[in-house]
Amino acid sequence: MDRDAVLDIAREWMGDGFDRETRNEIRVLFDEKKFDELYDRFRKSLEFGTGGMRGLMGAGTNRMNRYTVGLATQGLANYLNKNKCGTEKCSAVIAYDSRNNSKEFARETACVLAGNGIKVYIFPELRPTPLLSYAVRYFKASVGVVITASHNPKEYNGYKVYGSDGCQVVPPEDKMIVDEVGRVSINQIKKVEYERAKADGMIVEISRDVEDAYIRDVVKLASRIKSGFPGTPEKTDIDKLKIVYTPLHGTGITMVPRAVSEAMGIELLCEKVQSIPDGNFPTTVSPNPEEHQALERAIEYAASEGADFVLATDPDCDRLAIAVGDGNGGFKQLTGNQIGCLFAEMLLDCYKTGGSLPENPMIVSTIVSTELISDIVKNYGVGVDFVLTGFKYIGEKIRRYESEGKNFLFGFEESYGYLADTFVRDKDGVIGSVLSVLMIQYALAKYGSIFKMLEEMYRKYEIYKEYQKSFVFEGEEGEKKIRDTMEALRNNPPSEISGGKVVLIKDYKLQKEKDLKNGTDADIKGLPVSNVLQFYTDNGIKISARPSGTEPKIKFYFQIKQPLTGSLEENEKKLDEKFEKASDDFFRLIGF
Repeated sequence: MDRDAVLDIAREWMGDGFDRETRNEIRVLFDEKKFDELYDRFRKSLEFGTGGMRGLMGAGTNRMNRYTVGLATQGLANYLNKNKCGTEKCSAVIAYDSRNNSKEFARETACVLAGNGIKVYIFPELRPTPLLSYAVRYFKASVGVVITASHNPKEYNGYKVYGSDGCQVVPPEDKMIVDEVGRVSINQIKKVEYERAKADGMIVEISRDVEDAYIRDVVKLASRIKSGFPGTPEKTDIDKLKIVYTPLHGTGITMVPRAVSEAMGIELLCEKVQSIPDGNFPTTVSPNPEEHQALERAIEYAASEGADFVLATDPDCDRLAIAVGDGNGGFKQLTGNQIGCLFAEMLLDCYKTGGSLPENPMIVSTIVSTELISDIVKNYGVGVDFVLTGFKYIGEKIRRYESEGKNFLFGFEESYGYLADTFVRDKDGVIGSVLSVLMIQYALAKYGSIFKMLEEMYRKYEIYKEYQKSFVFEGEEGEKKIRDTMEALRNNPPSEISGGKVVLIKDYKLQKEKDLKNGTDADIKGLPVSNVLQFYTDNGIKISARPSGTEPKIKFYFQIKQPLTGSLEENEKKLDEKFEKASDDFFRLIGF
């Protein structure tokens, strides 16, 4: 669409069909001649990516606002009424996080769904995303919606859709919903007034019964794991453990302390200021627990309290980070891959020891997460599947396993997402927090510390270390830069990286795998098409490249491995040096 046509659409948003605030926001941009900003706001409509619809908040078709939320919801309602609702009426569950406008967007969603004859169950206050997944199954609802932008900066919000199994929608259903959204115009949105829909029974505010049921299932999971513990440290040692928790101004404060208390009998020390929900996230630059700075305040509090560990969840409480005290007043943040592998090692050992390992057990991870998990599951005789980035694909595997006679045990992705058991079908920071406390006790009992457990795990298998570098390219030019980078890599792949020959290339967009060592090609089977490239070298380096599905970024993942000889610290230093050389070489080759 050309620039003038886009600006004509923008002018329509100053008309009578829009509220005063929206009209004024667009009018000011025209008055100030901010045409580039207007073009970016209206050049396209928000779409569903790996995490659903997500974008900057503000007026415009390419922004999160009450109208784009209404359009998305009307399209979802049309899809449900055409494909899901038969003799019985459809129903939906809605949750929202602490972000600015989340409650308003959630109510807008409820009013549109109710206006289309779809009964709505809505949490009256902010609650974690995994509780939404649980509630969809609890109510046997047709669909779930959560308003959140997860770990994105404060300017963002988002809209995630879940199927009746509590899993985020996956192809082809997500595309079908997008197609329906694309057919809707703003004047076609049907909605009712919130309080009237409540009085008519079309909108029902959810009671604490759902939370209580969820907590009971979390406690059962913890009990199952503890039944296979190798022995417990002295009770006095457990009582001395101090664990600081920060919800980063998000929803975790509503569920994590209670879950850890009831499942583990431990009271978390909650960082007071960050325990206050606030969509401006005033005490951190970014509410992303992947970034060390997000944990700085909690670490300072932990040091002042003489605490041993720090737990952090993101605003919608589906991601979890852990920082471990080093005994000298400092803290080291574990990577998402390390946490996932430590959880897997603990779970498999405890299930095997406790006699609760089921037949055909499976663990699921993603193609950009550590391949150390393959070594771990092989040691226990457990299967593993790797899926595309996005936890919805792990949820999809759970559904498939149920019809294949397989049993899902655990899933994780490198970006701090974890799930054990199947009563939730998305990554879960509440379950992750309980698993963390279990792992702390397990490591103390069997190894003496988490660091010793990590070292022994690397010594048993190999030491794997992963790194990530991301580059932000915003706007239309940024999108072109990302597309061009991926196509350049696809058409002119590197033949050598840091002294190692590229021996294998996987292209998930073309669904092809090239074995350069043997000169053979093979099809990639069992995974949807995705714009991801992977390069493997003969000196133990793996590099993955992919555009983000939720942010204007291109991401590069590096994995380097070697046998562990000597101390863990010495090996990590060597791998860091290899990474610096490999990343410098790779980015020079691609012109970054």
